[in-house]
Amino acid sequence: MLLAQAHADDDDTPLEKTMSESSKALKSLRKIDKDDWAGGAEAARAAAEGLRKGMPYIPVLIQDMADGDDKVKAIADYRRMMGLSYAYLCELEMAYLEKDSDKVDAAMSKVKAGKKEGHKKYSDD
Repeated sequence: MLLAQAHADDDDTPLEKTMSESSKALKSLRKIDKDDWAGGAEAARAAAEGLRKGMPYIPVLIQDMADGDDKVKAIADYRRMMGLSYAYLCELEMAYLEKDSDKVDAAMSKVKAGKKEGHKKYSDD
């Protein structure tokens, strides 16, 4: 699998742009009515799409690692985390489509935990 290389500092990378797209979609959920199931589903779908677009890229922190086993493991772990995050966003969309607030809350907890883990490991925020 070829991984696209991001350039410059973290704020200018294609990965950062796609993650920002995903983040904006998730933040829009704060502004919509809790009973706007269609709007919630659309926001979750948009967040998943932003994340999907970022999957070919790897974070600068991993790119800058010395070649070797640790870097290969970091790339594999990053792909795992991106896949799980995508699945959690799809789960969130499904919860909105089912109009089930308990499932929405459970899925959102997974989304937040995944985001926190990813930023802790692979971002210099």
